[in-house]
Amino acid sequence: MDAHQISAARLISQGLAGPPPPSPTGSGLSPAGAVVEHLGCVQAQALGGALASVALRLGAGAAAGVAAVRAAIDAGEIVRSWTQRGTIHLTTAKDLGWILGLTGARTMKSTTKRREVFGITDAMLESAAELAVAALRDRGPLTREELLEAFAPLRAGDEYGHARYLITSLALNNLIVQAPMIEGKDEMRYVLTAEWVPTPTELDAEEALHEWMRRYVTGHGPVTIDDATRWTALPKTQVRKAIQAAIDAEEITNVRIGDTDYVQAPDLEDRLSEWESDAHKTMLLPGFDELILGYKDRSATLDRECEKLVVPGGNGMFKNTVVSGSRARGTWKRSPRKTGPRVLVEAFPDQTIDTRAVEEVAATHPAFE
Repeated sequence: MDAHQISAARLISQGLAGPPPPSPTGSGLSPAGAVVEHLGCVQAQALGGALASVALRLGAGAAAGVAAVRAAIDAGEIVRSWTQRGTIHLTTAKDLGWILGLTGARTMKSTTKRREVFGITDAMLESAAELAVAALRDRGPLTREELLEAFAPLRAGDEYGHARYLITSLALNNLIVQAPMIEGKDEMRYVLTAEWVPTPTELDAEEALHEWMRRYVTGHGPVTIDDATRWTALPKTQVRKAIQAAIDAEEITNVRIGDTDYVQAPDLEDRLSEWESDAHKTMLLPGFDELILGYKDRSATLDRECEKLVVPGGNGMFKNTVVSGSRARGTWKRSPRKTGPRVLVEAFPDQTIDTRAVEEVAATHPAFE
């Protein structure tokens, strides 16, 4: 593999090219659940985009698309929570506990000063936990607004920060989690984790980090240690040790590409030779797709000078990308018109986009269901 093939290899690792990924643990999950388990976590600030990202990895013959992903959420296979980097992700329900065991306390510590700004104390969080448990046991799954109503006795205030840190703190402590879907909307309700996930997978810290890194590497490779450290927001020393353990167990392998050391699935080179042409097809990816968000260094897919066109102002809001020839060539959005092209594209400087190919992709794209 050379440097020009890294993006194609990542498309194959992630299941955007070639066959959809199987469950990495042999679990009896649905195809949608297996995709999320394979990737480890799927960034999900824009829930509709996250549902489409998972659906895109179900394979060309997966007619159910987003409906299959929503069904997997409603069935209890997939949940949504703040698993890493203070950012909300989809992950498998059975694995949420050990993931938060690695990241939850660290994230809580990092947000201490922000909670103080909004006057949220430990005592207030204890009271919020009691109110949440009472409301959810009494009324069942609640919307965000309904959950916040349950916190009214706290008189915490109605600023965005109050609501955010009350909810995220309870989620980081694995008391509550988002599931199931709200019918007809790209929104989820809140439930008590212990009731929604009655039989979680239990791993100690060393086993958990080993498993998470195994999934990250096989689901995103080729990746560097820096990519993995950024993705998890865990200390590099711990990440390096876990990846070395997976190498020693022959679950992943070292490769040298150009002047950089990477790790990847042992069979990725074989799959690349079989599916590289499939990785060159035109794709319409949601803004927060793991192909862009899953790496510290995105340059294999997205030219550095074009990043500001995907994240204008560096504000953390990512535009949808058009990927062709395994490279990001521009951005796209749905046309507001009822007639004419479904998609409006804006090519990057010195790039051309085949709009006919884009329209063909849009005709069966899960975002247009």
